[in-house]
Amino acid sequence: MRNVATIGLLLGIVLLTAGCTRPHESATALRSAGPSVTGREVRYNAVLALAHRGSPRLKDEGVWDVLLEMLDEGEQLQNYTPRSGESRGVPDETAARTTVISALQAVRVFHDKEPQTDLSGLKQPIEKLTHSANATVSVQARQTLESLFPKQ
Repeated sequence: MRNVATIGLLLGIVLLTAGCTRPHESATALRSAGPSVTGREVRYNAVLALAHRGSPRLKDEGVWDVLLEMLDEGEQLQNYTPRSGESRGVPDETAARTTVISALQAVRVFHDKEPQTDLSGLKQPIEKLTHSANATVSVQARQTLESLFPKQ
């Protein structure tokens, strides 16, 4: 069982490394992955991986747009609201807010690795998150703001 996990981890690392060295068409591919749940998960995981690696591609137009989407709590609540079935219309708040929190944490990691990169375009969306009704989102947003834009 341990060998399977190790092989899976190695395969993931190889795929991630290969994905981060593709030509600029990757931003277009991120945008065109589609609105499906699977497409969204692929886009979100790709953006998180780029941020955690400190990749300058995080600022590419399509990637940046996905990051902004991930930092929009309202949009995430809509994304995680089933359109059919018994729980139709009831958002999976945990999944939605986990996406937002993961994005906030990834932004902090990116900033630690690439402090010279201008992330001022994230200030307004993150400030909005400081007013979240969810305490964890609010605290994470404040911590991210303090990390990116320290008071002088």
